Amino acid sequence: MDFRRYLPLIILAFAALFILPQFLNRGKSSKTLSSDNRAALTLDAVNRIDRAEAKVLAADGGYTSNLSELVQRDKQLAVDLTVPLIVEIDVGTDGKSYLVRVSSDVISFARARANGKITAANCRELKKDVDCPEPAKKPGTDTTTTG
Repeated sequence: MDFRRYLPLIILAFAALFILPQFLNRGKSSKTLSSDNRAALTLDAVNRIDRAEAKVLAADGGYTSNLSELVQRDKQLAVDLTVPLIVEIDVGTDGKSYLVRVSSDVISFARARANGKITAANCRELKKDVDCPEPAKKPGTDTTTTG
C-alpha cells in the first residue's frame, strides 16, 4: 500500500483535530483567576489564618507558626493557598503574639495580634487594578486608619 498517497489527508485530519481547536477557543474565557479574585482569596486566607490562630490560642494557650496545624483547623484555607500565596507566620517567644503576612502577586496583607487583640493591620496594593478593603470601623468611632 502506498502511504504517500494518503499523506495530505492525514495532515488535514491532524490539523482538524489538534491545531484548529486552538484557534477557535481564543475568544473563550480563561481558566485563570482574575486579579480581583486573587486579591479576594488572599484576604480570605488572612482572615482564615486569623480565625484558626484564635482557635489554637483557645485550645493550647498560645499561637502557632505551623501552617499545617492551621490548615487542620480550617480545610478551606488549603484551597485559598493554591492561588499561590506566600505566607509568613512569626510567633512571639511566649506564644501570646503573632504576625502573619500573606502576599499574592496583586496584594499583600499583614496582621499582628497580641493576647487576642489586633495590634496592627495593613494592606498594600501591588497592582493598580485591585484595591485594599476599607478597614472596619470600631463601634462608636468616626475615623479609620489606613496603612
